Amino acid sequence: MDTHTIHQEKTSAQFESSLHSEFPAMRRMAGWLTGDEHRADDLLQDTLVLALRFRGNFQEGTNMRAWLSRVMRNRHISMMRRKKLERRIMETEGRYSLTCWSVGAMGRRTTGDGGDVHVDDGFCDQVVAAMDELRPEFREVVMLCDVEEMSYADAASRMSCPVGTIMSRLHRGRRALRTKLGSRRQVEQAA
Repeated sequence: MDTHTIHQEKTSAQFESSLHSEFPAMRRMAGWLTGDEHRADDLLQDTLVLALRFRGNFQEGTNMRAWLSRVMRNRHISMMRRKKLERRIMETEGRYSLTCWSVGAMGRRTTGDGGDVHVDDGFCDQVVAAMDELRPEFREVVMLCDVEEMSYADAASRMSCPVGTIMSRLHRGRRALRTKLGSRRQVEQAA
């Protein structure tokens, strides 16, 4: 091994040792910032992952606790901004559900296999075609949240993914549907 490689390994070991010694203080700080044990654990984990990822930015002689505190505060601020954005999406997107694009109470008359005429209370062909064009993960979330009127938490449980993922997919799915369908008036004209 050359001296540069040995120096890098020694520096990396020192960094990780210093990082490890700061765990208790960083855990307390995460608890203080979040006020919740589970969110504190998430914040601590994110901070440590970021510290390891960006260890090249750490300069020897820098106070490890101060550096980690800055990383943690910045991560916490990012998490709070994301939470605020998710809440805003939930509030605004909740007003635009697919139910306003359904055929309506009158429905359409369709002929069944036996020749019987019955009311079809599903979506018009244009909505069905637009739904079919969605990526499968978006389509499934739109169906669960807008058609079946499941909560974000229930949809997340059904799909085995985080609530944030559900919210993101729902937002993207709705946006894609609005683009494909145009205005509500165009949908009603197609019905």
